[in-house]
Amino acid sequence: MNGNTLQNGQIQNPREKKDVRKQFNAMQPIDAFCQTMDSRFKASIVDMSSSGVFIKTGRHLSAGQEIAVKFMFPKTRKTIMATGQVVRTSYNGVGVKFNIFFKG
Repeated sequence: MNGNTLQNGQIQNPREKKDVRKQFNAMQPIDAFCQTMDSRFKASIVDMSSSGVFIKTGRHLSAGQEIAVKFMFPKTRKTIMATGQVVRTSYNGVGVKFNIFFKG
């Protein structure tokens, strides 16, 4: 799968951008509305980079599973919708690598 960004109608490869990682804390919660083939749920984004996110959730998801994520940055109020693949699982959440994301 490739990781592409749709920005102003142009598809860009996030690997061409500098990877800026942002960690969030309890004072900056980022709510994520997630959907898989068999469920919808709300979770929290605790770490983000240009290529993906770490989503804190108690849901059991499997590596390789497709997921859609929708979230809003608190300061800008811009909505982001992304599709991705679970690439890492842990006891408190999952790492998701973006396939395509859309800026709203």
